[in-house]
Amino acid sequence: MVRSDAKRASKAVICFEGKYLLLLRSSGEKIDPSSWDIPGGGIEKGETAVETLIREIKEETGIDISSSKVFPIKKWERNKNGLKIGGIDFLCILDNCQKITLSTEHTRAQWFSEEEVMSSKEVPVWLKKSVKLASAKMSRLNNES
Repeated sequence: MVRSDAKRASKAVICFEGKYLLLLRSSGEKIDPSSWDIPGGGIEKGETAVETLIREIKEETGIDISSSKVFPIKKWERNKNGLKIGGIDFLCILDNCQKITLSTEHTRAQWFSEEEVMSSKEVPVWLKKSVKLASAKMSRLNNES
């Protein structure tokens, strides 16, 4: 459960044709510099988690996401450098390939298969778990259609 004193955030595991978009954080970032990440950020006053997600994806990657293609996959909480953050990871499904335009928060974007994410020593454990949950959600959605 996310505590009420924690900063709230939304993060996106973006999937397109079986691949997952990961972003490499800039070396100047305060939290987890130069590490693989997914788009997302803090929920601003008056925003829902999904509104934040759509805004952050656009700001960080230039990608437009439809709210009808967004599915919650995991709630989380972490304490990093004395900062309490709680949030939700979402699976976001892209229907078409879009040009990626990175913000200054990231230096690189790359599409990975689930197997590539899981076998990489550079991808943090929390991110591997999120991709695994997103992949499982994709399988359930595909079985329903």
